[in-house]
Amino acid sequence: MQAVTFFETLRDRVVLRSQIGKRKLDRSATRRELDHASRELGERFAALVRRGRVEVPGELRVFLDAVRLLEEKLAAQEKEIADLEGEFPRRK
Repeated sequence: MQAVTFFETLRDRVVLRSQIGKRKLDRSATRRELDHASRELGERFAALVRRGRVEVPGELRVFLDAVRLLEEKLAAQEKEIADLEGEFPRRK
C-alpha cells in the first residue's frame, strides 16, 4: 500500500512541476512578445520624432538622445568593420 502512495505522490509532483514548467514557458513567450511590441513602439515613435511629426516630452528626451548616440556608435562600428574587411581582398 505504501508503494501506491509513493507513486501517487511522485506522479502528483511530476504533474505539478510540468504545469509550472509550462507556465514559465508561457511567461517567457509573453515577455518576448512584450519586448518586441515595446521595441516596435519605440522605433515608430523615434521615426515620428525624426520626421518632426511628434514632439518629445522632456522626460523622454534623455532616452531618445541615448538611442541616437547608440545608433551613431553602431553605424561607426559597422563602418570600421567594413573598412577593415576591405583592407585585404578576399581569397576565392
